[in-house]
Amino acid sequence: MDSAPRGSAPQSTGTNSADGNGRRGLIDLARLAVEDTVRLVQQEIQLAKIEIQEMLRSNIKAAIFLGAAAFCGLLFIVMLLVTIALVIPAHALAAGIETIIFLVLLIIFGLWGKSLLKIGPPPKTMTTLKEDAEWAKQVLKRNGK
Repeated sequence: MDSAPRGSAPQSTGTNSADGNGRRGLIDLARLAVEDTVRLVQQEIQLAKIEIQEMLRSNIKAAIFLGAAAFCGLLFIVMLLVTIALVIPAHALAAGIETIIFLVLLIIFGLWGKSLLKIGPPPKTMTTLKEDAEWAKQVLKRNGK
């Protein structure tokens, strides 16, 4: 009789232990999933910060170049106006030439500055966020079935 309870006790302990290990396994998996998610969010935030800093540096450079171009253009125009006023006695012709020069400089500097500006969401971060969303959908579909 002693052997019968001993024989059934280890079996029930083994079953309880397996259930406990199964629950611990699920808890460990859930903990790991949460840790991975937290790490992923932190990495996404770091990527966004880096991209925004790069965009900010690029836009600052663009603003500096636009400012320098505007200053040089202003000096050029002033010198050109003085030269034209000294060379051409017909002031109406000088005014027409000056107007055309201003228009050409405006178009050139405006288009150049616009091409240097980067406005909008960080592209790499948006791409990785979309990939992460797809990954999460796939994991949820697998776990749901």
